[in-house]
Amino acid sequence: MAQEALHNAAKHARAREVVVMLEVGASDVGLLVADDGRGFDPRGDFPGHLGLQSMRERALAVGGTLEIDSAPGQGTRLRARIPVSARA
Repeated sequence: MAQEALHNAAKHARAREVVVMLEVGASDVGLLVADDGRGFDPRGDFPGHLGLQSMRERALAVGGTLEIDSAPGQGTRLRARIPVSARA
């Protein structure tokens, strides 16, 4: 998920700055990827672009969550939480 989010920040958002944070807790692992790029409407349909859907599916497959906060001109924040007990 981090690799895909970084790819999106560079290719689509044209971000100048990206912050990546990984937090390991007793019950889950949290990932934050935030950029200062162009932003987008995460509720939109992106035919041919499977990255967002793939990240969502991977998180759900292991009992995790994925939240994407973004708006045009506002950058993007992706937050994922994956249970420590999850197996990929």
